[in-house]
Amino acid sequence: MRIPTLNTNPIQLVKPVWKNFSTTDTRKVFENFSIKNEILGNLSVGISDCQDGFGRWIIEIKNTLGKVFGKEVISIDRNNKYMTGYNILVEREYRQKNYRFGELLRLASIMEMIENKCPLLYIYSKDSAVYFHSKYKFEPAIRAFEERDAALMTIANDKSRNFKDLTNMAKILQKKINENKDNAKKQRELTQKTNILVQEYIKRAISENMPQKNHPFERGMDMILERKAVINNSDYYNVLFAQHGIDYKV
Repeated sequence: MRIPTLNTNPIQLVKPVWKNFSTTDTRKVFENFSIKNEILGNLSVGISDCQDGFGRWIIEIKNTLGKVFGKEVISIDRNNKYMTGYNILVEREYRQKNYRFGELLRLASIMEMIENKCPLLYIYSKDSAVYFHSKYKFEPAIRAFEERDAALMTIANDKSRNFKDLTNMAKILQKKINENKDNAKKQRELTQKTNILVQEYIKRAISENMPQKNHPFERGMDMILERKAVINNSDYYNVLFAQHGIDYKV
């Protein structure tokens, strides 16, 4: 995947400031910071208690009047530091219009991941968002057999000539699944093999134009972003941070 080109216009970068979430909670959160949007003006990115009774946090992008343009709810387990993201939401009128609010929310959650030394970020991706998340190095982490079977059906039914080898592999896995219906261990093994196949399918699909239109998934799936993947792709993320006016490096 190509690293995006930096904006040629000079951008004043803002450096996030970090603090403990509370006097009794040492998990790190960034203080609200402002960024400049060429169309919408000054916007703030902030994180706060979601106040949903589950101890989750909410990241929001707002304008100076408090209008919310996008948000994501996240949680970080205090013990193992595993991080979970719950459905990035961008207001409809600002989707797919190069505002890149979804990307900004993802970068904010990645900062939280890095600062809190989380080993992974876990999400459930809607079918229409799989390719979006894959841009930021998320990989399939399917566990449910129903998700596995739906993903294999997507690949097996793909009529593209360039995907014929992957289609054949999906059909072979489908056959093995049917032959081992009563073998739980084998079913789990085949689920892991499916994750590998789905990752290769996604990788090939995003190398083409309009993957969501030409290779849509029929169902969503569990996905993960590992900390080591972020570190290994630091140059890619660092360019994105700079494009959004954030002085932060992985």
